[in-house]
Amino acid sequence: MRMRRHTALLLMAATAGAVHAQDPQFSQWYAAPQYLNPALTGNTHQDRIALNYRLQWPGVQPGYETYMAAYDHRFSTVNAGIGGMVLRDKAGTSGLTSTTVGLSYSYEARINYRRAVRGGLRLGYTMRGVDPGGYLFADQVIRDNAAQTIEPNLMERVNYLDLAGGLMYYSESLWAGVSVNHLNRPNMSLMIGGHAPLERRMSVHAGYRFPIDGQRSLSKSETRMTVATHYKMQGKWDQLDLGWYIDHQQFTAGLWYRGLPLVKAYKQGYGNNEAVILMAGYQTENQLRFVYSYDVTISKLTMRSAGAHEISLIYEWPRKAKNRKHRIVPCPKF
Repeated sequence: MRMRRHTALLLMAATAGAVHAQDPQFSQWYAAPQYLNPALTGNTHQDRIALNYRLQWPGVQPGYETYMAAYDHRFSTVNAGIGGMVLRDKAGTSGLTSTTVGLSYSYEARINYRRAVRGGLRLGYTMRGVDPGGYLFADQVIRDNAAQTIEPNLMERVNYLDLAGGLMYYSESLWAGVSVNHLNRPNMSLMIGGHAPLERRMSVHAGYRFPIDGQRSLSKSETRMTVATHYKMQGKWDQLDLGWYIDHQQFTAGLWYRGLPLVKAYKQGYGNNEAVILMAGYQTENQLRFVYSYDVTISKLTMRSAGAHEISLIYEWPRKAKNRKHRIVPCPKF
């Protein structure tokens, strides 16, 4: 049984040069702004703290867990923002983990008082590793199920620098951006002498927000709808999120779809449908936002995977910008 449980991960470690890793993802992508696009660093009135947690496929014990904590600050006098983030991802039972610490900088250039462009850069440092105790190597089987392997080529840890950049255009109701991660394609191989450059991940995201309560101005509206989309691509893998959500006073609710059924199928007869995402949230009078979402699996993996749970907490302060002429990027406020 132990051999069967760890065969896939053992093969992954042993053939690291041929593996193309996929980055962690969030269904609430705008609730992780620095991870989505470093150009969104400091796109607040002044300060923001964001906490994110995702548990994917808990039905396949123990599932895949991702944690993130981030802080960013806007310097209103120079139209710039700085921030920092820590992202930790744990995959499966065999201790395959990665931890990334990143520092971000963004700058805003105004086109006019209604439109602007932001650019951003992120410098990250990633620590990736495995727990050898979670694997069963061939030499252990040959030596009557020895407790430890004598495999000489496997490294328990690898560290590397990781660069990302992005751009964002926005007006009061429309925004569009693009970001590219792993610009330097760091070597993530866990084999001594191995070569496994990390594939670049490109993200394209856009949205449009409008009042639905009869008001002509977004600033006066108490009920607004946002339609948004997010396309991401990494190596041979790509994915599209498309959906909407409604803000009514302090409440938020939305529905999203993830997949590319009409564009791509991984094999004949297998439509590229992954999940329908349900979300709901609430914002307190002190600008603390809480959002919960659940991924309903619609792929052939079925609901035996138990979908995915995700929680985000975001706190922003102060309530208004010190510079009254400043217009923040009108991105979703999960």
